[in-house]
Amino acid sequence: MRRSLRHGFTALLTTWALLLPTVAVAQEPIDNVPEVTADNAETLEDIIDDALTPTTRSEAPNTDLCPYKESPSPARSTSEVVAPGAQTPAPVPVPSVPAGGEKLATCGVITPNGFELPEDSDETITASAWMVFDIDSGEIIAAKDPHGRYRPASIIKVLLSLVAIDELNPTTVVTGTMEAANIEGSRVGVGEGGQYTVDQLLHSLLLASGNDAAYLLAQELGGDQATLEKVNALAKELGTQDTFVATYSGLDAPGMSTSAYDMSLIYQHAWQNPVFESIISTDHIDFPGWGDNEGFQVWNDNALFMNDPEGIGGKTGYTDDANHTFVGGLDRGGRRLAAVLLDSTVSDIRPWEQARLLIDASLPITPGSGVGQLGSGSANDVAPATPELPEPTDNLTSGEGGSQNTLLKLMVPIGIIVLLLIAALAWTFRSPKKKN
Repeated sequence: MRRSLRHGFTALLTTWALLLPTVAVAQEPIDNVPEVTADNAETLEDIIDDALTPTTRSEAPNTDLCPYKESPSPARSTSEVVAPGAQTPAPVPVPSVPAGGEKLATCGVITPNGFELPEDSDETITASAWMVFDIDSGEIIAAKDPHGRYRPASIIKVLLSLVAIDELNPTTVVTGTMEAANIEGSRVGVGEGGQYTVDQLLHSLLLASGNDAAYLLAQELGGDQATLEKVNALAKELGTQDTFVATYSGLDAPGMSTSAYDMSLIYQHAWQNPVFESIISTDHIDFPGWGDNEGFQVWNDNALFMNDPEGIGGKTGYTDDANHTFVGGLDRGGRRLAAVLLDSTVSDIRPWEQARLLIDASLPITPGSGVGQLGSGSANDVAPATPELPEPTDNLTSGEGGSQNTLLKLMVPIGIIVLLLIAALAWTFRSPKKKN
């Protein structure tokens, strides 16, 4: 009887030990929301939306411990649910030597002597990551979490625009389709049967962030898949280390990733393109109507350009999971500086005003005194590929201490397992007491 009880107890301990790692290292779902899968995404959509926190903050998140070194934070919505049978793309390999200079290997705020935000304004910079750079020289003036990985939203449209500028004739006429007119997200207002030049679609793409314009341009470039391959190839050619484009429009999708450094690198290149620079420096264009619908004006939605007489254009972005993203530049007395903001929110001031604060704080820094250089370092010097994560929510969250913390979390349950197994074996094989 006792032997049976011992064996039963041993089996119980062994089973508990084998199950313990799953319990010990499993990550708690955000706000206790059930895990979203492809099968239950629709039924959970309302629950997820109700659980989302407003996109406002009183200060920027602390990124000193590199919480997003490998991947963006877990999606709060259903935007990154993969289709049945599909898998989330593995994260882009983490470079062993981050580009931009040795100072950019850290994840907190990186500033030179003399960089000071106006008094009491530091809490109004709510972006998780940002960078200020010189458009002409590529010098990085200051940054925060420069290689942390975030979702870009519509600022990623810059890559589509550059490919289209390079490959398409601006006078080519494109016919609007029902698929374009009904596209998800922001739309400029193309209509089925409407006639649009490539130039008009490019302006609509960059001034008003039209996903319908993006769709039509992509079809001219060979279709969705061909366009994705082209924009990812361009990103890699420019030297990005943290970028994977999952949608050319910027809509959130599994694997979407970029960084403040990469977006600065891409936009610094784009500003050297006279066609791109001309488009983003336009306040509005006349856009053709279709059918019985009259034409209308399409205006530049970049408030830094529209509100500051020294503005030189840029791009805005927003999704539920990316929060606000922003790129904008100013020409201050012949010195052209730009700022990139990722994962920003609306506080007392909007992202474009935060960008202006960062740029103005960079003006006292003399050329050559910055913290890094765009394009320096080898984009191909990367570590071995990161093992594929079993679930998108396995990413680190703010406040966790990177790979060392993860290792410690694994060592504790493994140690407990070993002790439990030793105890179980000792109990099973101990010598029975002799009866008197």
